[in-house]
Amino acid sequence: MPLNLTLPQWLSLAALLIVQFLAAFYLQGMAILAPAFAAAYHLDALQVSTLISVKAFGSVLGGLAMGASLDRINGRHLPWIGLLSALLLLGFAKKWIVGYPVLLGSMLILGMVLPVFSILGLYAITHDYPAHQVGKLLGIRQSVIPLGGIVAGTVFPLLIVAGLFPVLGGMGVLICGMTLLLLIAVRRAPSTSSVNLSKEATFHASLRILWPVGLVAFLLGAGQFSVLVFGLFYLHTLAVHAAWIGGVLFGLFLAGGFLARIVAGFLVDGIVSLKYVFSTILMIGALTMIIWGCFPDHPVVRDILCFSFILGIGIVGYNALPFQWAASLVGHHQKGRAMGIMSAVTGLSIALWMPVFGMIVEIWGYRAMWYVLAILYVAALVVVLRYAGMSASGTVTAQPTVD
Repeated sequence: MPLNLTLPQWLSLAALLIVQFLAAFYLQGMAILAPAFAAAYHLDALQVSTLISVKAFGSVLGGLAMGASLDRINGRHLPWIGLLSALLLLGFAKKWIVGYPVLLGSMLILGMVLPVFSILGLYAITHDYPAHQVGKLLGIRQSVIPLGGIVAGTVFPLLIVAGLFPVLGGMGVLICGMTLLLLIAVRRAPSTSSVNLSKEATFHASLRILWPVGLVAFLLGAGQFSVLVFGLFYLHTLAVHAAWIGGVLFGLFLAGGFLARIVAGFLVDGIVSLKYVFSTILMIGALTMIIWGCFPDHPVVRDILCFSFILGIGIVGYNALPFQWAASLVGHHQKGRAMGIMSAVTGLSIALWMPVFGMIVEIWGYRAMWYVLAILYVAALVVVLRYAGMSASGTVTAQPTVD
């Protein structure tokens, strides 16, 4: 059915789509700027990975806090929090952020503020649009996330040439625009949420039900960020220094993941079980990560670019499947909480694994880190093969059939 929206709703939806696109562009761009941060602040690989993990941990804290706040605070007021990110980024541009401890604190705050652009987007759609169109609208909104990542992967390696601080200043202006658009999008938000807080016992029960898929999300959560953060560093060790190669590589990497998500979503919708689709993608991810770690010095550019697309299928293509698996384990009234838990686990995965990866790079090099990541994908594969397709009670669910 076509979308039957009023003009204000169309304008609000357009604002939400632009905000989500720019948020993905910003998030991926900050990861790709890791080499520029390392050069400007004289950081080693461990310090860079710690920086990324602190920002990710901030996103976990901010997301949980904002999710709880929406039950008590008028949603129209929260977009103003985004301006704090803009001020910090402009502070970077003015070179007011000096010293590693201050840099860590700034990244923590940036991470805590970032969820406002994603959580409020979901909030606006679920409150401002007809209930029978919410699913379709959420699907449209989520589809722009990989597009923002692809553009960031193509553009940011080229922007690094201009220097870190001018780029961060431009991102501060970008955040101001995102805040304005978000204010437009949620202008009709109700004063209080209509959703009642559930009992704590139900939250604990959700944790017990979701532990297998949560473990998978924890094992896989840092895969995409590891490629985005360490990819350019690794290319330099292979004597690949052209900035455009990194940009195209990241674009193809994210494009492969985008295509895999679409195909996986189509397959698990009554054609092939989630278990087999998920396990196939994870096998591709483990194998491609091993091959990625075995690339020789001075590789043929054509080979590395073609391979990056396949790498994206295996490393990024699974993205939506843990959320779909989690949703299948809980009742309708618990799906929101399940998505929140999964998002928090993914953020924690990035926060905890990135320093470990940085330490591995410092001790054994980049190739060893890629091999460890492959092991994590194999471990996730084992969990998927063991537990996917089982209900919360431990029984095997019926497999989809084709009419």
